[in-house]
Amino acid sequence: MAIWGEISKGAKDAAAFTVKKTEEITAIAKLKLAIHSEVGKLEKCYQEMGELYYEILRKDVDNSAEVAALLLEADELKTKIAALKAQLASVQRGIICKECGTQVSSEYGFCPICGTKIADDKVEE
Repeated sequence: MAIWGEISKGAKDAAAFTVKKTEEITAIAKLKLAIHSEVGKLEKCYQEMGELYYEILRKDVDNSAEVAALLLEADELKTKIAALKAQLASVQRGIICKECGTQVSSEYGFCPICGTKIADDKVEE
């Protein structure tokens, strides 16, 4: 009977591990989708700003209020994207390099992209 108990326990542990990993993968996919969506909104915002600025320069139209509103929207989107990337890094057990914004494994002492020391960032987690 002891062997069946061990098999049962092993099966329960395997099922719990699978559920945990599935939840983790789902969370990662949702965060990546949210980041992609916000980046798309930011690109659209930049495009609209460019078109308005072009009108200011070429057609002498005063679009400064619209440009200012789009600047604020872009800043908000960039903040939201940074927060989503930080959440993603946390779920993936990594950190974001404060210098270049690259997601780096928490095991690294330096960013492999820009060389910035990231060992101090681990304490903030």
